[in-house]
Amino acid sequence: MIPNARAFKLRHQRLWLLAQKAIYWQKRNILLIADLHLGKSGHFRKSGIAVPEEVAQSNLNKLDDILELTSPEHLIILGDLFHSNINNEWKQFIEWRKNHAQLEISLVIGNHDILDAENYHKGLINVFKKLSIDPFLFVHDIENLSNQNNNEYTLCGHIHPAVQLKGRGRQAMKLPCFYFRKEYGVLPAFGSFTGTHVIEPTTEDQVFMIVDSTILSQKELQN
Repeated sequence: MIPNARAFKLRHQRLWLLAQKAIYWQKRNILLIADLHLGKSGHFRKSGIAVPEEVAQSNLNKLDDILELTSPEHLIILGDLFHSNINNEWKQFIEWRKNHAQLEISLVIGNHDILDAENYHKGLINVFKKLSIDPFLFVHDIENLSNQNNNEYTLCGHIHPAVQLKGRGRQAMKLPCFYFRKEYGVLPAFGSFTGTHVIEPTTEDQVFMIVDSTILSQKELQN
């Protein structure tokens, strides 16, 4: 049992939804994350915007904590590992990678993943446009997927899904969430220095929000 995790059955597979904005696929011993956006804080600092240098390291520290909890053999990143052109935060990541040399890492290329292939090679990262591991298909952006195989369920990132809760008066709160539709599911952005996109789920969708390090379904929060 993983602390603060919630079991979720999808295509006859048990997935653990983690409050740290990740999914652990138990049968395959795979950890899934999306949208780290490492290097984003350095990119902003180059533009003269004061962003703490500790942002990137805090994301890697959070990833370390999850790896310790789950001990996966394979880490799959559903796009946007690195936000921009190479900077010092890529060096931080390479140093982190050296400490996890036994971990297989695969990156499904996202729209922000613009580094040269040589950089991913040095980081011992497998690179894919899309990746199939039965019964799932992993992509970054569902909008770029054509001719979807109905036998596969697609998991992706990109939109940084969140639900907006409204209280009395003008009170409102946005909560990151896991968003599962009939054909595909979207992971929340793993990186701490990322925005969110408010979704409008239908009654057929399943939404699990992250509330104070707890995973709650939308129905549970409304009761």
